[in-house]
Amino acid sequence: MTRRHTALEPVRNSDTGRKERDQLDAALRAAGVDADDLDATRRVLLERLSRHPDDFAATTALQALNVFSAGQLTDAPSDAPARLRDAGLSALARMRRRRTARAT
Repeated sequence: MTRRHTALEPVRNSDTGRKERDQLDAALRAAGVDADDLDATRRVLLERLSRHPDDFAATTALQALNVFSAGQLTDAPSDAPARLRDAGLSALARMRRRRTARAT
């Protein structure tokens, strides 16, 4: 019988996002890339790496950007509570709820 690792995943605290943003800013400064638009920054870094695969500053900046983006997705509010609440309703109640949501 195998035992599975049951330790809980570390919870993100309020400083985690700031630390990731600071690391991203530092990596982008080192790579010499402007960070106004994260999607544009990702495209610039990917283009740069396609031309120069050994550009370690761009690689580090892209890794920091991916970590920051993943953290942003994790911190975004989820619609799971609403889905769980709706799942407990009857079909008729769910239809009524959808109609009133569209009307407002």
